[in-house]
Amino acid sequence: MTEPVVSLARHGDMAVLTIANPPVNALSKAVVAGLAEAVLAFEADRSFAGLLVHCTGRTFVAGGDIGSFDDPAFSAAPYNRTLARIEAQDRPVVATLHGTVLGGGLELALACHARVALPGTQFGLPEVKLGLLPGSLGTQRLPRAVGVRLALDMISTGRSLDAEAARDAGIVDAVRAGD
Repeated sequence: MTEPVVSLARHGDMAVLTIANPPVNALSKAVVAGLAEAVLAFEADRSFAGLLVHCTGRTFVAGGDIGSFDDPAFSAAPYNRTLARIEAQDRPVVATLHGTVLGGGLELALACHARVALPGTQFGLPEVKLGLLPGSLGTQRLPRAVGVRLALDMISTGRSLDAEAARDAGIVDAVRAGD
């Protein structure tokens, strides 16, 4: 099994943060640590005009590493600190979304300043189906994006939205076919 990889690369004046943790880019401890390191590197290099958050493979982040939740030392705090740093950036942070954007993946996308999705992308906070509540401020960021009524429905039922419905609701800024 390969180790998850989070990298930061330069493309012109843009930084591209790539998460590669097949098969679903789950937020393992290693991914969370790599994400924090990449955000620190972006913050330190003022020559970048902005940050693009991207995942390899068939999906964006499709949630957390559920197996790690049983570890008594598990804490969402490191991930939450990184999401707060992303949200507070003074340069634009854009997420490019595909596949499924679920749980912690949706919380990551919502911390970004803008979101662009491929058609067919699914968005949701399905934690309630596992007897959990979103643990990385999805319960705060989602209502700000879509309003209380829809957010409460999505959080309490685990219902997901497709890309077009997510755009219409305010989760996604644009839906664009890949080139």
